[in-house]
Amino acid sequence: MHQFLSLTMQSFFVLVACAMIFFAEEGDSGLTIAVGTLVTYAAMWLVQCLFLVTYFLTVNTKTMLGSRVIELRDDGLFEETRFNKSLYYWPGILKVVRRPGFIAVYVSGLAAHVIPHRVFSDDMEREKFWTALQFRLASR
Repeated sequence: MHQFLSLTMQSFFVLVACAMIFFAEEGDSGLTIAVGTLVTYAAMWLVQCLFLVTYFLTVNTKTMLGSRVIELRDDGLFEETRFNKSLYYWPGILKVVRRPGFIAVYVSGLAAHVIPHRVFSDDMEREKFWTALQFRLASR
């Protein structure tokens, strides 16, 4: 879901799909070009989805997927699984984003802790978490 909402991924896929306009034949109608562009865009997402499914089925993901504890501490974001304990200091957190269904805390340009909305007991608890997260990031 994260990649589908990524502005970078969307921009790349749209640019590649729009390249179809430049490869269109002189006699092609606007409808043919539009359909070709949409098909290219959809095909790129299909390839991306197939890659992700293949990746998650063939690699050992037990340390990446699974239950974990996330805590907001005074010195940073604490994460614990049955395999590791990590503390990401607040100045090292790049950004946090709210998306439909989750909150993502970016600890690097390529890695984020994705916290699904379902882990919160209600909307108020999720909003309290978000507010506390924003406060700690603003205080760094």
